[in-house]
Amino acid sequence: MKYTPPTELGQHWAAYVEVRDAYDWDPATYMRGVSERDVFGVEAPMWSESLRNITAVEYLALPRLPAVAELAWTPQALRNWDSFRTRIVTHQARWNFLGVNFYRSPQLPW
Repeated sequence: MKYTPPTELGQHWAAYVEVRDAYDWDPATYMRGVSERDVFGVEAPMWSESLRNITAVEYLALPRLPAVAELAWTPQALRNWDSFRTRIVTHQARWNFLGVNFYRSPQLPW
């Protein structure tokens, strides 16, 4: 999905998903009767039919994919947006060095 309405890449039929939206998602609240211990994993599908190259995939995956990974392995009670946003921006230098095309979300202190 697109990050915001002006995002050029991605779809928007389901929602706009900024980095914090991805991080704050709690799959245990999605369906009544399901608790956190009932969730065995999460997925982060990439609708690639509109993506023409790896740089487009990178842009839509980063930094959302690390946000989804953290929510998958960290209990909700231990997740902390402020901590995550400080930690994720430390990867900017590495991503720049490697030539990774990532979304520079205004929600993060680049």
